[in-house]
Amino acid sequence: MAARKLSAGAYIANAEQQLAYAAAETRGPESLIYSYRAALRAAGALIEWGMRDRKRRPTGSAWAKLRKVQPEFSEWADVFEAHARLASRAGMGLESEISEVVVRALYTDAVNFLSEVRGTVYSLPDVA
Repeated sequence: MAARKLSAGAYIANAEQQLAYAAAETRGPESLIYSYRAALRAAGALIEWGMRDRKRRPTGSAWAKLRKVQPEFSEWADVFEAHARLASRAGMGLESEISEVVVRALYTDAVNFLSEVRGTVYSLPDVA
């Protein structure tokens, strides 16, 4: 059975939900995981948005795809790719002592990234 393809708007809605979970979570590792997932969903929105003019989907991680489809967001890809291993280890229960500073910074970055994603996906086209 083929996987159902989500729209950019659906990815944004899911990212918003993940950020709400991150904000409500009192345990650092879980909050970090939700923030990272929110960033992944936001990247998914940009990838879907960028695919509307492309025929072939790029390969690689979400961050590699984002760099190929929306290169203007490469710096954001770098920010979140740097946290990929930590988020993965936290998700497996291998990281239990994560600094509150790191957790808050990732949450703030995810909020700011999602804001830029919304601006891109929901922007009005230039009118001549």
